[in-house]
Amino acid sequence: MERSCGMRKMKDNKWFWITAGCLVSWAIIFLWVQWVITSRAEAGVSARELEEEAYYDSLELLAVCVEAEAGNQSLDGKRMVADVILNRVDHTDWPDTIEEVITQPREFSSYWDGGMDRVWEPSEETFRAVQMELKARSWPELYYFTDDGWSRYGTPWKKVGDHYFSTR
Repeated sequence: MERSCGMRKMKDNKWFWITAGCLVSWAIIFLWVQWVITSRAEAGVSARELEEEAYYDSLELLAVCVEAEAGNQSLDGKRMVADVILNRVDHTDWPDTIEEVITQPREFSSYWDGGMDRVWEPSEETFRAVQMELKARSWPELYYFTDDGWSRYGTPWKKVGDHYFSTR
């Protein structure tokens, strides 16, 4: 009779190895981030400067997303898409950062289908639309938009260009 060892069962368990691989990957990423932060601090970059850099990176991400989602739309159409993202950031039902809102699964198709990757640089008009909405939100009640009919979420409000916008 052959004796079976518990370790052998663990080695044969693919989920164990997948989980272990993920944990190792996260540990490597964590250590790399810590190294970058330490290197930046040693180079004389303050926490305030890092925070400011992260803020401007998030605004660039916002502009890239607006360009990918509404690059062929009017200035108002671009402003409305920016408002959808910014309104979600400010609402308790969604994540607190631009990046987290944009990268939520099944929310902004241009993030998930590679559309944002194809944006080399947002247009001047897109940057202007984002700046305008950062100064003062023109449509603070917009939370949803689609390009293929009214969203099943929210209350249909208005069609602008190719997009159907909905309020909460």
